[in-house]
Amino acid sequence: MKHLLKKTLCVCVALACGCLMLIAATDYMKYVQWGDDAIAKQKWDDAITYFEEAMRIEPSNPQNVLLLSNVAMLHHYAGEDSLALDKLTHARAMAPGSVVILNNRARVLSAMGRNEDAMADYRLILSMDSTYADAYYDLGALELQQGDVKGAEANALRYMSLVTPADSVATKSSASPTPAQLQGELLLAVIYSNTRRPEEAIRMYNDIIKAQPEAVYYSARAMCRLQLEHLPEAADDIARGLELDPNDGELYFCRAFLNKLRFREEDAREDARKALELGVDPRRVHAVFSMK
Repeated sequence: MKHLLKKTLCVCVALACGCLMLIAATDYMKYVQWGDDAIAKQKWDDAITYFEEAMRIEPSNPQNVLLLSNVAMLHHYAGEDSLALDKLTHARAMAPGSVVILNNRARVLSAMGRNEDAMADYRLILSMDSTYADAYYDLGALELQQGDVKGAEANALRYMSLVTPADSVATKSSASPTPAQLQGELLLAVIYSNTRRPEEAIRMYNDIIKAQPEAVYYSARAMCRLQLEHLPEAADDIARGLELDPNDGELYFCRAFLNKLRFREEDAREDARKALELGVDPRRVHAVFSMK
């Protein structure tokens, strides 16, 4: 009888422990779900609180490293980059093979102006996973900022090769570019514009404007057309852009440039004044009137 009683007590203890573990697991997932819901509502502080409570409930849960990475990025969105970097470095130590965590850290480093450190992280990502497309894009964008146009172009093209569906390349499909492809085309357009290849930049902007007809892209294409002295086409881009945003300073800058090329000095000066009022760099505006 005593032996049976002991066995019964052991079973009860085991059942109790199992119930406690189930409750803990349920609470863990509850807080994770609440955190996800808070993120959807952009309530960063609430999301941080929920994720941190989940980690407190189950400190050994392997999912915690991703939660820690999420908490770090929430601090980043809240403008707390130093705290975000500290948590991402800790998460990286917990999961050194995670390219997602490393990618998050690179983005935070970039936001902090630590471009060289960010680029080092992106290169490390690509040494771990040569198919991680976003790292090529972000690295290329940073290289462009640093003046390494050759490196930027190589990485932008590699990014495009990864985000372009293989079947569309094989069949030379004319299907509309995906959002990822448009992002790559924009980076290439900026690179081509900065390396005196306006024709190639225009081809990129054609796709971008077809998908996203926004004033900023019309002004960029207009400037490329002005470089080629395609004045009627540039004038059309400027007019279309101003219809979308009559307070876009770049468009007035482009029109000042256009009027200068057309020898309409007074119109050019009026547009130049408007561009200055709308925040265009005075050095660029004054350069228009230094042309001979």
